[in-house]
Amino acid sequence: MTFGATQGRIGIGPHESPTCSRRLLLVGGALMAAGLGRSDRGFAMENKEMTGNSGYATVDGLRVYYELHGGAPDAGETPVVLLHGGMMSIDTAFADDLLPRLAGTRPVIAIEQQGHGHTADREGPAKVDRMVDDTAGVLTHLGIRQAHFVGHSLGGMIALGMAVRHPDLVRSITPISATYTLEGMLPELVQMQRNPAHQPSADLIPLLPTEADFIAWQASYQRNAPDPAVFDRVLAKLNKMLAEWEGWSQAELRAVRAPALLVIGDNDFVRIEHAAEMARLIPDAQLAVLPGTTHMNIIDRGAWLMPLIEARLESS
Repeated sequence: MTFGATQGRIGIGPHESPTCSRRLLLVGGALMAAGLGRSDRGFAMENKEMTGNSGYATVDGLRVYYELHGGAPDAGETPVVLLHGGMMSIDTAFADDLLPRLAGTRPVIAIEQQGHGHTADREGPAKVDRMVDDTAGVLTHLGIRQAHFVGHSLGGMIALGMAVRHPDLVRSITPISATYTLEGMLPELVQMQRNPAHQPSADLIPLLPTEADFIAWQASYQRNAPDPAVFDRVLAKLNKMLAEWEGWSQAELRAVRAPALLVIGDNDFVRIEHAAEMARLIPDAQLAVLPGTTHMNIIDRGAWLMPLIEARLESS
């Protein structure tokens, strides 16, 4: 869930070790290798406001992409808003597990943030608050008065931000593998965020994304991004965003009134003590620590997550 700074184009050559490729941490929960055979060919998007179960909401000049699953969000049941992690997209984060499970029980609105998936980047720096407001803008566009928010890593930060900045839109929040400050992560990840030259330790490497993960994310960006060539630029902006992020204050967490379920893995990027502190600060928050689970594979634990999420949603 951190980023390392990038300087120009970053790649991995035939004589470089995979460890070197894992020196970039990203908000989405992962360390990422950039430059995995990127094509220079752009991707042409259809200029339509709505195509099937997908569409765009224009928020402060940016067309923010969303998908609707599990029925219309105005069908009388409070929808779930599903929020992906950094440098991920709807298809790479949720399509194989959590999205179909949630859509089988209630309407789901999945959103792709600025510079992710089908949503173009903005000029200027990336900001967590801006992504929170973009998410609120999609709900306003769709006429949604309240929703449950389920997000992984960066998406979990945004879900928490919705409860802080737009409480009237929030029925409940489920931040998964998310922190409220940078210091909530493992000390080595904080060190890597602030010193991109730091080499990950042997203990940390097994927690990081695999080369297969990197390839899948890059392929998704090639398929979906309005301009695949800006991948490195977006990554660098996210690195800077997280390094400068002030987080949410303890007072802001104490003021959250939405029912909250905090979920992390027992071998997550997020420290268990930090998650426990969050649960104490947010009134009546629940904390679940999944066994044998990392920051990367927690989004594949749909069979475990669904009963927890459903119980929280029903109690709200």
